[in-house]
Amino acid sequence: MDIRPVIPQHLKGPLWMLWSCFLFVIIWGLIRVASENMHPFVIVFYRTLFAILAFAPFLFKNGISILKTKYLGRHGLRGFFSFFGTLGLFYAVAHIPLAETVAISYSAPVFAAAGMVLILKEKVHVRRITAIILGFIGVLVVLRPGFQELTPGLLAAFFGSLMLAGSLIVIKSLSSTDRPQLIALYSFLFVLPGSFLVALFFWTWPSPRDLMILIVMGILVGLAHTALARAFANAEATAVLPIDFSRMLFATILGLVAFGESVDLIAWIGAAVILGSTVFVAHREAVMAKSGK
Repeated sequence: MDIRPVIPQHLKGPLWMLWSCFLFVIIWGLIRVASENMHPFVIVFYRTLFAILAFAPFLFKNGISILKTKYLGRHGLRGFFSFFGTLGLFYAVAHIPLAETVAISYSAPVFAAAGMVLILKEKVHVRRITAIILGFIGVLVVLRPGFQELTPGLLAAFFGSLMLAGSLIVIKSLSSTDRPQLIALYSFLFVLPGSFLVALFFWTWPSPRDLMILIVMGILVGLAHTALARAFANAEATAVLPIDFSRMLFATILGLVAFGESVDLIAWIGAAVILGSTVFVAHREAVMAKSGK
């Protein structure tokens, strides 16, 4: 007898997105710890390598034929975006507060949502656009542009976010044709060679402690990317992208508890606006689903 809870279809996408957000923040916390002894670009290589190894059971179960796809070019494009986006965001995580990195990265879903409407011709509803706009306003409240120095870490975060937007668009285009695990695996396979070449310029061997952190990171990365792909496979992008703003809340808590990063009142107000937009869109999706619209 199957006693697993039945999750309504309209909630599957948002829940997968929420789970991926939580995992990504944990990963970023591990990056911060590992960067104390290793360059962020070296961490990118090891993260990618162990993420691929984490997919070994998937490959053994399904065989090498599971890698067959009609859209190898799209996977390569996603790998390109993912490579540069990962370099930028890993550098940012190592040099600026976690919550600040997350806040900047919120420009990615805003650009991606617009791109998916224009490129993928997705239907767009006022409630979804409203949620994305509210979330972006919350990000601006947190960042307070014009009132802080534009450091290399901030620039890396913006660049990484722009690349991430491109990756999100390609993920959505693939989610209706390829399995979520395959989408995630191909991204790592394309990133691995480039990340190794970049890492050679900053190479250091990990200590046993750092090696364990990197292995755990790789496993979590595989889970997080699979969850992200499942989110897009179960719902339209403009429905799940606002859920990505929950990373701000997770990162704020982790930064405060693990790294002693203080968060002022204005940042909390911004986070509240972001969280409010997430709750709003989730509520509206549930109401619309029940009404059959």
